[in-house]
Amino acid sequence: MGLGQFKPQEGRGADAIGLCIFFFGILFVFICTKYYLLKKEIRHLSKQLTLLADGGTEKMLELSLTDRDLERLAGQINRHYARQRSLTAGALRHEEQLRESIAGISHDLRTPLTVIMGHLQLLERTFLSEEQLRRTDTTLRKARRMNELIEAFYELSVLNSEQLQPHKESVNLSNMLIDFLTENAFLLEAGGIHPDILLPDKSVFLRTDPGMLERILQNLLTNAVRYSPGDIRISLSENPEGSIMLRMENPVKAGARPDVERMFDRFYTGNAARTQGSTGLGLAVVKLLAEKLGGEVTATLTGNWLAVTLNLYADL
Repeated sequence: MGLGQFKPQEGRGADAIGLCIFFFGILFVFICTKYYLLKKEIRHLSKQLTLLADGGTEKMLELSLTDRDLERLAGQINRHYARQRSLTAGALRHEEQLRESIAGISHDLRTPLTVIMGHLQLLERTFLSEEQLRRTDTTLRKARRMNELIEAFYELSVLNSEQLQPHKESVNLSNMLIDFLTENAFLLEAGGIHPDILLPDKSVFLRTDPGMLERILQNLLTNAVRYSPGDIRISLSENPEGSIMLRMENPVKAGARPDVERMFDRFYTGNAARTQGSTGLGLAVVKLLAEKLGGEVTATLTGNWLAVTLNLYADL
């Protein structure tokens, strides 16, 4: 058999090898392309997941993926995220309702508790036996502690509420201030405080939220009594442009000068407040509520006199 008889077979073998190389080349390019696209989509999904985790976006993951397994995974993540978002929204609504309930209950309990403490203080001044006086004093201390807890609950609920909005109505501020001081006469008497009240000749009216304003007054008065060794000056005035200014001034006890730059910060307590059970939230609540009412509150210290000024503005 001659050598020429093997040439066609060698040609066919070379063709087969070339064809295999060609198909393997195409397969290699396909695998590399698939790997590149898959890696690109994984990086894209990873970036979207990072944004979701960091709160940088609320968009669902994109589902237009070339890889079906990745697309199914993205769909499962989207469904899980939707459930989590729904649960979070429900929890936030429940938390807000709880805050409102705490604020409402605290407000409703404060007035009767104030009356109880006032009567207990008056009772201590009557002719009581030593045992009766001891029991009355114990009851008064417990009532004061309960009042502190109620105040703390209310203040925390207000400070942590993002949904708190004023419900404004026309309010006679002159009458409101007089009624407020009458209701808190026991607090002033207990501290040996004699208020000097300055009101304008005519009644002052303003559209505001009476509940928020009453809370501001309560916290300002409590702060003034806490720091003052004696008298308090309270003034109400109306400026020509329609703004209202309420100011409470009191002398500061020796060694209890507050830092007026920090007075409205959360949890700030002056030296006197530390020894009297202050939560350090009262004036922070005043600042927040004043801003909710479209006003502002400032503090100045001149000599040994502390002045806290609340400015409220008429609706345009």
